[in-house]
Amino acid sequence: MSNSKTVDPNGIGRAVSLSPEMAKLSKLRLIAAAEPIRHSEREGKSVSLTEFSDPESGQTRWAVETIESYGLTREIRDSGDEAAAGLWADAEIARLGLI
Repeated sequence: MSNSKTVDPNGIGRAVSLSPEMAKLSKLRLIAAAEPIRHSEREGKSVSLTEFSDPESGQTRWAVETIESYGLTREIRDSGDEAAAGLWADAEIARLGLI
């Protein structure tokens, strides 16, 4: 049995079954397209806190995106807890010296 989810990405009533990899790419696309709530950047390093709607659950989630060197090293963490995501963003901003 497959671990894929059935979603209707365009909201037009034609659901498709996505592989776990495609579901993750879909989520990353939503994060990339969303406007950050907070953003700090300097000398090629940046941290963004973004709110987005998770396509799998329909719940609001928050993502912290960290770029350490002009886009070469990148990490994205997402959380269902706004406070936890905000604290993670603050910690990443401090770690990268973006204060």
